Amino acid sequence: MYTKGDFHIHSTYSDGGYTPKEVVMLSKKKNVDIISLTDHNNTCGIDEAILTGEEFGVKIIPGVELSTRYNNARVHVLGYFKDDSYKNELLVEVLKNVKAHKISIIKSLLGTHINFYDKKDKLYVQTGIEILKFFGATVILAHPVLLNKDDFKDIIRMNFDGIEAKYFSNKDKDTEYFLKVAKDRKLLYTAGSDFHSCNELYRTHGIIGDVYLNENEISNFLVGGNLNYL
Repeated sequence: MYTKGDFHIHSTYSDGGYTPKEVVMLSKKKNVDIISLTDHNNTCGIDEAILTGEEFGVKIIPGVELSTRYNNARVHVLGYFKDDSYKNELLVEVLKNVKAHKISIIKSLLGTHINFYDKKDKLYVQTGIEILKFFGATVILAHPVLLNKDDFKDIIRMNFDGIEAKYFSNKDKDTEYFLKVAKDRKLLYTAGSDFHSCNELYRTHGIIGDVYLNENEISNFLVGGNLNYL
């Protein structure tokens, strides 16, 4: 069984300061034995992380952090994959165009499989959820504490599997609130440091393991998220 899990981590494949290998080695140093690499709009670093994890005894859940919009707000959506579907060529191409803000190309790639809700030049939150689920991901709302409260109340009604209830920027009351939301709405919950680097002058993100799921919470997440192939 895994005892300490951090499910929101970035590497040099997006805006992080550590390579996937270095991320895994730091996780081991911090006694974190299961993590997810969730780079922004790409899954390119996952294979390196998995190989290093096998060497150092750290389990890697393949993940991604997708950039979406709700009204004028940025909303980040975490997707976790139960198999190697993170390598799917169509997914890789879709993510590349999310990063390039080429929504019209994403529409042409996915055809009638996904509802774009008549949003012309922005990736709507629900569309992002549907894209990740189309490729088999378990979908979690990232760092809800950073959202406007009214927006959050609307967004959480969407088809999420869960919520990042434990987050580096949370105050204790925030964590209590989001855990209650997860319980009341029968959602999964995760924990994430949102690690980018150890060298930030004014720290806006955590260090791996600053917040985490414990053994029972990890088990609930893996089983409930259909990630219990481990």
